[in-house]
Amino acid sequence: MPKHSILYIDAYDSFSNNIIALLRDNLPVTVESIKIDDPRFVLNDDAFWKYLNNFNAVVAGPGPGHPANSKDVGLIGKLWTLPERCILPVLGICLGFQNLALAFGGGIERLNEPRHGLVRHLTHCDRDIFSGIGELDATQYHSLHVRLSHDIEVDRSTDPWTPARKCKQLVPLAWDLSDVNNGPILMAARHCHKPFWGVQYHPESICSTGGPELIQNWGVEASRWNDGQGRKCDVTPSMVSRKPPFEEPTAGLEHHAPSDVRWRAVPYVENKDAAGLVNVLRDQCEGAEPVLLESGVRDDKPVNPETGRFTIIGLPTKGALQLRWSTTDRLLTLEAEGKVVYSKHMLISGVFAAVESIMSEHKASHGPTGVPFWGGLVGYISYEAGLESIDVSPAAVGGDRPDVWFVLVERSVVVDHVEHRTYIHSLSENDEVWLDDVVKLVQKPNSHTFKLPASKPDGMIISGPDMAEYCAKVKACQEQLRAGESYELCLTDQTLVRNSVQPWALYQRLREANPAPFGAYLHLEDAERKDELDFIGSSPERFLSWSRDGRCQFRPIKGTVKKEAGMTRKKAEEILSSEKERAENLMIVDLIRHDLNGVEGVRDVGVSKLMQVEDYATVYQLVSVIEGQLDTTAPTTAALANSLPPGSMTGAPKKRSCELLGAIEAGSGPRGLYSGVLGYFDVGGGGDFSVIIRSAFKWSENGVWTVGAGGAVTALSEPDAEWEEMLAKRQNLMDVLLASP
Repeated sequence: MPKHSILYIDAYDSFSNNIIALLRDNLPVTVESIKIDDPRFVLNDDAFWKYLNNFNAVVAGPGPGHPANSKDVGLIGKLWTLPERCILPVLGICLGFQNLALAFGGGIERLNEPRHGLVRHLTHCDRDIFSGIGELDATQYHSLHVRLSHDIEVDRSTDPWTPARKCKQLVPLAWDLSDVNNGPILMAARHCHKPFWGVQYHPESICSTGGPELIQNWGVEASRWNDGQGRKCDVTPSMVSRKPPFEEPTAGLEHHAPSDVRWRAVPYVENKDAAGLVNVLRDQCEGAEPVLLESGVRDDKPVNPETGRFTIIGLPTKGALQLRWSTTDRLLTLEAEGKVVYSKHMLISGVFAAVESIMSEHKASHGPTGVPFWGGLVGYISYEAGLESIDVSPAAVGGDRPDVWFVLVERSVVVDHVEHRTYIHSLSENDEVWLDDVVKLVQKPNSHTFKLPASKPDGMIISGPDMAEYCAKVKACQEQLRAGESYELCLTDQTLVRNSVQPWALYQRLREANPAPFGAYLHLEDAERKDELDFIGSSPERFLSWSRDGRCQFRPIKGTVKKEAGMTRKKAEEILSSEKERAENLMIVDLIRHDLNGVEGVRDVGVSKLMQVEDYATVYQLVSVIEGQLDTTAPTTAALANSLPPGSMTGAPKKRSCELLGAIEAGSGPRGLYSGVLGYFDVGGGGDFSVIIRSAFKWSENGVWTVGAGGAVTALSEPDAEWEEMLAKRQNLMDVLLASP
C-alpha cells in the first residue's frame, strides 16, 4: 500500500500528538497538522479546498469548548459542507465527532454527569470501522453528548444501529449503555453516504482498547471510498516540520570541544548526612552559598530509590555565571563575576537557546559513569515562564523578579545513597588541590548533628485562603468542566507566612519532618538588582529527567492520601483505586504522552508504570511513569521546552485550562516558583527536574514566605474534600514555618 497523507486539524487539545502517533504507528501515512484557526484558510475557502486536495483523508481532533461555537471548531466546521469535488474521508474525534453530528441534524446536550478520564465498556456494531474489534473499553473525556432522537432507554424495541427518524443521515456505530445517570450515550456514528465517521471517545488514550484496530479499519474504509471515487491527491505534501522551540543561540557564547571532568570517588562516612556535608563544605564555595538537591533517606536508605538515589551539593563560586529572565520585561541577562556580560530582550524560546549555548560551551565528558550530575546549570523555571511557552498570558505577574534563574556549578559533591559512595567533581583545570582537600573533608567523621529547635511561635500567617472562597473556586472550576471547557483543572492558592529564622535552619527542619526524593535548598543573589531568593522544598514528584543517551522519563503524581491514625497502605490503595483518583491520574498520563510525542526526534513513547501507589513520609500517592527515547542529536532542552508548565499542575487541555485557571485564581497573585520546575542541566548531556510542590520561597530580606498548595478538580470532586486536600498538602511547610509541635 503506498504511503498516503493525512491532515490533522488540531483544536488546541492536549491529546493531539497521541492521535497523530496512533495514525503514524498504524497506517502507512505521513501526517501534517494545522490549527483550527490557521490564518491561511479561516477566511479563504478556496485556499482551504485547494489545500485539502493534497491529502487522502482528514482527522478532526478533540478540543475544549462547544461544537456549535465557531471559535472552538474553526476549520473543522468547513469539512461537512465541502463542494462535491473536494469531499474526502474524515474521522472526527470527540469535539470533531460532535460537530459532525451537529452538521447533520444531531443535537448536543450536557451530560447529567461529565465523563472525564472514565473508562467504560462499549457496545458496538462489529462492522465498518469496528469490524473485528471485539470487546472494547474506551476512555471518555466529554461533558456534552450527541442526541440522535433514539429512544433506546424508553423503547427497548428500538434498533440502535439504524438512523433515527429525525436524523436520517447518521448511522450509529457504538453506544455506551453502562451509565445509569446519563442513560445511553452515542459513542460513534457515520454518515449514510458521505465518507464521514466520528467517535465520541478517545481511541488514543493509554486505557482505551482497540485503538489501533479502529484506525486501521478507518484507513481501509477511507481508501475504499477514495478508490471508488477515483480520487487522487494532487500532491503528496512534504511534512511541515514542527515549530522549533528555540531561537538562534545567543550571540557571544562560544562553543568548545568537550573537556574532561576532574573527579574523585570515596566511600561515604556512615551517618554523615547531607546537612552535615553542606556545613563542612560551605567554605569551599568561596563566599557563595551551596545549592542542595537532596534525595531524602530513612534508616540510611533512599525514601524512593527509583528517583532519590543521588544527593547533589553544588558549590558555586562567588562570581559564577548566572542566567536570569523575567516574563515582565522578557529581558535575558547573563552575569559573571558580578557583572552583566550579556543582555537582550527575547521570548522564552530564546531563553532555552541560551541554555543550549551555555551547555554546549561547557560540555564535558569522562566523568564517573552512572553519576547523573558532573556539573552544570542548577535552578528553576517558574509557572509563569511555563505559561509563556504555551502562549498564555499570565493573569498576574510578580514584578521584574526572575521567572528563570540558573547558576553554573563547576564544583560539586554527589552522594550515591545506594552504593554508599561520594563523588567530588570539578570542571576547572588544575583543580587537583581543591579535589584533594574536599576528599579529606568528606571523609572526616561527622561532627555535625542537627537537632530540631524547641517549638516556639517564631512564624505568623499574614494571609491565606478562605474556606468559603476556595470552595467557591472549586465550584467555578466544575462549572467550566460541565460546560466542556476542560477535563480537569488544577486549582491552587497560596499562603504568606512571616518568619525570621535563617532559611538553612528552616530547610533542616523540613528535611527532618518530610524527607523526599526531591528535597532542595537554594539561596541565589542578584548583585545587579540587589535581590535575593531563598527556596526550601521537599517535593515527591519528578517532572522530567533525561539521561545522557536520551532516555526521557516523566513521573506525574495525581492522587494523595494523608497518613494519619488508622491509615494503612491497604486502605490508601483502596481510596486511590477509586474512579475519581484514577481519572485524575489517567488524564495527566495522556497529557504527558502528548507532550512527549510532540518532541522532535522522540520515539518509543510508552507507559512503564500506570497508577501505582507509592509510600512517602506523610502521604501515599498515585504515580505513573511515562518514558520515551530522544534522539541524542536533539537539543538538550527539547523535551523540557515542549512540556511546560507541568501538566499535573494545570489540567487538560493544558492551554485552555491555564487560561481558565488564570481567571479563577486571579485574586491570589502569580504562582511564581510554585507549580514550576526545579533541577539541573548536566554538562554530560542529561538533566533532572522536579515539580515545585511542598515548597516555600521568599524574596530579599522581608522574611515573607510564599507557600502554594492545591489539587486537581474534576466533575467528581467534593469542594470540602478539595479544601482538606489543599490543607494537607501545605501542612508540613506550615508546621516548619510556624514551628508547630
